[in-house]
Amino acid sequence: MFSVKNRTNKELALLSSTAVTAIILLPIISLRIFNHEYIIALADLFLVIMLILAFYYTYKTRKVELSGTVIAIFSTVTWMLLLSYKGFYYAFWGFPLIIAAFYLLRPLIALLLFSCSFTMFFIYTYLDANWVLMLVILPSYTITSAFAYIFSITVARNDRTIQANQRLSKYRNEILELIVNSSSLDKVLRAIVTSAECEFNEVKCSILLLNEERTNLTLGAGQSLPDFYNQAIEGVAIGEGVGSCGTAAFTGKRVIVEDIATHAYWAAWVELAAKAKLGACWSEPVISSTGEVIGTFAIYHEQKARPTSNQFSLIENFAHLASIAIERVQANKSIWRHANFDSLTGLPNRNMMREHLGLALKSCHRNKTKLAIVFLDLDNFKDVNDTLGHDVGDALLVEVAKRIKSVMRENDIVARLGGDEFVVIINDLNDLDGINRICQGILTTLSAPYSLVGETIHTSASLGVTIYPDDGTNIDSLLKNADQAMYSAKKLGRENYQFFTPSMRDAINNRVELISELRKAIDNKEFSLVYQPIINLSSHEVYKAEVLIRWHHPTKGSISPELFIPLAEETGLIIEISDWVFKTAIQQINILRRDFHPDFQLSINTSPVQYQTDKGNIGQWLEHLQQEGIPTDAIALEITENLLMESGEKVKDIFELINGAGIALSIDDFGTGYSSLSYLKLFKANYLKIDKSFVQKMVPDSDDLALCEAIIVMAKKLKMKVIAEGIETKQQQQQLQQIHCEYGQGYLFAKPLPFEQFKRYLATK
Repeated sequence: MFSVKNRTNKELALLSSTAVTAIILLPIISLRIFNHEYIIALADLFLVIMLILAFYYTYKTRKVELSGTVIAIFSTVTWMLLLSYKGFYYAFWGFPLIIAAFYLLRPLIALLLFSCSFTMFFIYTYLDANWVLMLVILPSYTITSAFAYIFSITVARNDRTIQANQRLSKYRNEILELIVNSSSLDKVLRAIVTSAECEFNEVKCSILLLNEERTNLTLGAGQSLPDFYNQAIEGVAIGEGVGSCGTAAFTGKRVIVEDIATHAYWAAWVELAAKAKLGACWSEPVISSTGEVIGTFAIYHEQKARPTSNQFSLIENFAHLASIAIERVQANKSIWRHANFDSLTGLPNRNMMREHLGLALKSCHRNKTKLAIVFLDLDNFKDVNDTLGHDVGDALLVEVAKRIKSVMRENDIVARLGGDEFVVIINDLNDLDGINRICQGILTTLSAPYSLVGETIHTSASLGVTIYPDDGTNIDSLLKNADQAMYSAKKLGRENYQFFTPSMRDAINNRVELISELRKAIDNKEFSLVYQPIINLSSHEVYKAEVLIRWHHPTKGSISPELFIPLAEETGLIIEISDWVFKTAIQQINILRRDFHPDFQLSINTSPVQYQTDKGNIGQWLEHLQQEGIPTDAIALEITENLLMESGEKVKDIFELINGAGIALSIDDFGTGYSSLSYLKLFKANYLKIDKSFVQKMVPDSDDLALCEAIIVMAKKLKMKVIAEGIETKQQQQQLQQIHCEYGQGYLFAKPLPFEQFKRYLATK
């Protein structure tokens, strides 16, 4: 199919000029035959054939120079032959030939053709003694050629600029695509180096990364440089006068070394550079979005060289691409670390602990060995926080973590669950005496006085121990057993450890009783819904709310969702309960849209069980919405990030069905689970909710504020909107607005409200 898209200006000019000229010449050939000018008609026909061949060749190969040269030479020769055969009647055809030659050919070739045609015309007019024609035509030819020459030089220069910009845009798009697709940093940086080496002539490039301590540079990419050179500069310290890159990283300014052999910065590496055949080095610091140096981008020449202004611009562009790639990886690492490690103590958190424990259980099952799980809770830790402040409390937790690790073996795992709760996994268990020694060692080391912030602090711990496979064979049951044993230790006077025993199963019996009462709660109408408004942080409008369930037990009073929802998920009752929540909520949505906002949207929490192929009910919800005539954008479904990781491809079809129906997806409590960026991209969620644990710890220059900002930037790149949970202070609200968070919810605005109170709240807004 014929197309002229993505063609250069010269291609378009040649294609259009050959086509138009051929079309114009065809009727002229007919006239010449009619006038019996057969030789000229034959020449014109041959020219038309040449034009058609040139058009076809240029269209297929996109090569302009060869076909343009052939046409220009042939046309000029034909014109000169016509002048000699027919006289000066054809002199005016020289003007379009001159213009076409200067545009399509290289200037020197065009000048050569012009000189030949000028000389021939001069000879013809001189021999013919036609002085008037000579004085009219030859100056016109000269002026036309001068203007055509200037025009061709200008157009060629503009074409080079356009082509350079197109190449740079192509490089940029290819590299950004690698970044968005979560390609490895090594692959992205190598692509940047390759692109830069293609753009610059006869150069070698490298990217060095500044380490976390901000003291040394490590190789990011430099595949064209000799291995011995890359190995020699690996880990080079930064500093003033330490080569081009070391100086650029230290000062944060561009360093241009035109001659490595004589420059003081390279005195220590002259022989190395000579061996690598490096004569000049230009180094540009790679600057992060916060203005910090995170690496360097270097260009090496074999000979002495200094960059031009255009090359400066290219260097800055490639350095900027490197900064985007490096920052993306750093953000991913930051999010992953915050999701899997405790930010205070550096210990694995609950998620990472469960992963370690799962692997340990598989190893024990395979090798027929045992392991012990120890739950640890500090005694009276709340008193430390209340009397000495949270800063001292945090310092105590850090010291406790260090002391626990000091008495453990290298292959044992210590994790912090949160607050003052820790878990110890003792692998390769041989006998109970070993557990006794470890537990007693923990109690002894923790009971020693702590000198913190000028204070002497005393604390102790209560420990609960359970054994695999004696007390259980799965993670959840073992953790519950250890938890029960730890509470038993506290009841016995604290600062001791207890093994899980059958008597502790009484608490489990209470759990069974709660499950039984949970089955009756729907029929007895013990559930109710409350609505917490979600605020647009820029306009302060309220047209979203989260629907939350409450259980009012007739004898036990209010029972926390954190207690009964896990039981409902485990028993499958979550399907029946969630159906009740959904149907009750959509009864209210029409009222909210009619009385308060035409686009009001309710967010409904969902459970992973609801997305299971055989047991799930999400598909039925979609059908119910259609039957009731309720717009699908009236609700949003909240899911956890763990659902994405744990279910993966199993829930892909139902997510595609949800997206196709136009129902919004919201990822709840982001940052507390696996936080897999690839799954965020795959499942196309609409909203991302930052967990309140990050929001409530936000203070200026804190890690939590930086993390929230990183999440928001990432969400915007993935075309997701962000909702911050747990906003309790004006300062938190202002900080979220400053980092461009779209929505927020929390007690600062309103607590979850029963429907009638919620309507009254909306009426005030």
